Amino acid sequence: MNSINKYYQIACEIPARTWFFIGFLFCIVMELAAIYFQFVLLLEPCPLCITQRLILIGLALIFLSATVHNPRLTGIRIYAGLATIASLAGTAVAAYHFAIQILPHDELSSCGPGASYILEHYPLADIVRQFLTGTGDCTHVVWSFLGLSMPFWVGLCFLSLFSLCVWRLVLAFNGKFTQRLEVHS
Repeated sequence: MNSINKYYQIACEIPARTWFFIGFLFCIVMELAAIYFQFVLLLEPCPLCITQRLILIGLALIFLSATVHNPRLTGIRIYAGLATIASLAGTAVAAYHFAIQILPHDELSSCGPGASYILEHYPLADIVRQFLTGTGDCTHVVWSFLGLSMPFWVGLCFLSLFSLCVWRLVLAFNGKFTQRLEVHS
C-alpha cells in the first residue's frame, strides 16, 4: 500500500464528529483573523466582507451543532449538506468580491459610503439590503498577500471548507452503499 492510500484510509476512519469539529475550529480561526484585521489593523470591512462574515458565522453554527449533536448517517448527510451549501455561498461571495476588485474601477458604478457610515445613518432594512447587494467600498483593496487581496484568501478558505463538506457527504453516502453490500453478502 503506498503512502497516499494509507493517508486516504486514515482520513476515512476519522469520525464525522471530529471532521465537524475541525470545520468549526477553522471557522473560528477565520473569524478571529477578521476581528484582528478590523480591530487591530483598523481595516474597515466593506458590506461584502460583512456578508462573508455572516455566512462564516452561520457555517460555524452548523459545524458546532453537528459536533454537539454527533449525528448518525442521515444526520451527517443533513449537516454536511447544509455546510456544503453555506461554504459554497461563502466561496461565491468571496469570488464576486475578488472579481469586482480586479475589474477596472471605471467599469463600476459608484462605490457608495463605507460600512461604518451605513451602520450609523441608515435604517435596518437599508443596511441589510446594502450589505447583501455589495454596495460600498468593496472595490478598494486594503490588504494583500502575495499580490492577492483578502477576498481571494477568504474564498480559498471557504473553498477548503467546501471540500471538507463534500468529503463528508461522499463518505456518508459511501457508508450507506458499504452497509448495503455487507447486508447482501
